[in-house]
Amino acid sequence: MTQDPMIDQGMRERIGPILDEIERSEGVRILVAVESGSRAWRFASRDSDYDVRFVYIRPVADYLSVETRRDVIELPVDGTLDVNGWDLRKALGLIAKSNAVVTEWLSSPVVYRRDDDTAALLHGLARACVHLPALIYHYDRSARRAWAPGDDPVRLKSYFYALRPALALDWIRRKAEPPPMDLPSLMEGAPLPEGLREDVAMLLLRKRAATESDMAARVPSLEAYLTAALSEMAPRPGIWDHAPAIRAADEAFRALLLPAGAEIPGPA
Repeated sequence: MTQDPMIDQGMRERIGPILDEIERSEGVRILVAVESGSRAWRFASRDSDYDVRFVYIRPVADYLSVETRRDVIELPVDGTLDVNGWDLRKALGLIAKSNAVVTEWLSSPVVYRRDDDTAALLHGLARACVHLPALIYHYDRSARRAWAPGDDPVRLKSYFYALRPALALDWIRRKAEPPPMDLPSLMEGAPLPEGLREDVAMLLLRKRAATESDMAARVPSLEAYLTAALSEMAPRPGIWDHAPAIRAADEAFRALLLPAGAEIPGPA
């Protein structure tokens, strides 16, 4: 495996046993585990933590109990590692509702563990079920939460936390498909104003050597791009028909949960 410059090999070796222990202690099987934060977005600072996210499945009997089980597993954050995951049923329900977060997990460039067939099934389902207005609303709000125009210095982190969703908005509007999650992929081939790529590249170099709280002077090219990208607020998506997506998610859930060829009994 090629060494990822954003992922310390020692941390990767630490994460594997943590995932093993979660499987043992919780009685689950992890289907896919990825990096979800700035290290996967490709603009980590020198003190960025590791955001490990995973989707897990329980034994069939656990889903047939009258007792409702918690559908999230979270480990205490230790300042370096933030590890949590979602039950497969929860993840599929969110996929059916075009949740951008779980869709990003499934396209992360940093993978710690993956059942390839399952990951392909979930990723394909997320793309097939996507409702683009929901993604547009998510990325529009993400960019606006991170950045506002002004004259005061801005956190380097805030620039990148606004730029990535702004580029995702552009991707969706140009290509009518879910965007990749990482900054280089979003920028590749994008029709960016003259000088913006060079300014972003310089900021990236600064951020890799900076801390999460470091500030920067306003960058005119970036200010202009974000102002234009967010000139019109995306509307909240209206009600759309989730039924086909729910049926597809149910089929995926049964396929992953039940033995191949198993029949689901109907009403008597």
